[in-house]
Amino acid sequence: MKKKGIIVIGLGNPILGDDAVGLVVASELKRRLGNLVNIVELCAGGLTVAETMLGYRKAILVDALIEEGAVPGKILRLTFEDLKVTPKRFIGFHDMDLVTSIELIKVIEKESFPDEIVIFGITIQKPGCYQEGLSECVKTAIPKCVEMIEKECSL
Repeated sequence: MKKKGIIVIGLGNPILGDDAVGLVVASELKRRLGNLVNIVELCAGGLTVAETMLGYRKAILVDALIEEGAVPGKILRLTFEDLKVTPKRFIGFHDMDLVTSIELIKVIEKESFPDEIVIFGITIQKPGCYQEGLSECVKTAIPKCVEMIEKECSL
């Protein structure tokens, strides 16, 4: 099977404040990159995320991240291997955790599974607050994260 290039998946919930950061980053990337990279915005859990990656050589995920004691707006670049061992918690994956979902789909769909998975997490302070819009700390991280993902895509 010949795989397509890169998919960027922005994750989040638009009515949960800073949890929407992955969606906002994906929207900005769509505006800037046009049709150069496939960019998807998802309000979904682990299995849907893992299935969406199928058929691509490289998958880049962007989501809100909870890291104990971290200042909101910090950007972390993680590999899938990092994700397996990190105490950090992504909040966009609500049905089955991301690691389990990816490992399951990888076994089932080995040939169409991405060769590389990169995760960009932006730290947030309060998960689950019902509000629209991002806090200022998280909002200021968006341009830098967009730039990092553009470099990751080698554009």
